[in-house]
Amino acid sequence: MAFGVLLTDEGVAELGAVLKDYLADGPSGKFLACKEANPDRSFFHLIAETQNAEGAAVELELYIPNRYVKLVMSGLERKHIGFL
Repeated sequence: MAFGVLLTDEGVAELGAVLKDYLADGPSGKFLACKEANPDRSFFHLIAETQNAEGAAVELELYIPNRYVKLVMSGLERKHIGFL
């Protein structure tokens, strides 16, 4: 399962500098590609995959305030999520 988490403009303005290595640009705005996305009270708990400086895959846990999440979409694969 793959998840795309589209952030609000406010979320990008507030968290963009911290998340710059994890955010991607799409036709609808900045988003995070994740393996998991779960709303957990006032935060979204996200599991993302990225590469470290040596090129190895690294799994990362993020907690994003709900107010910064515009949309969450899921699909069997990344290619099934329209804004990715």
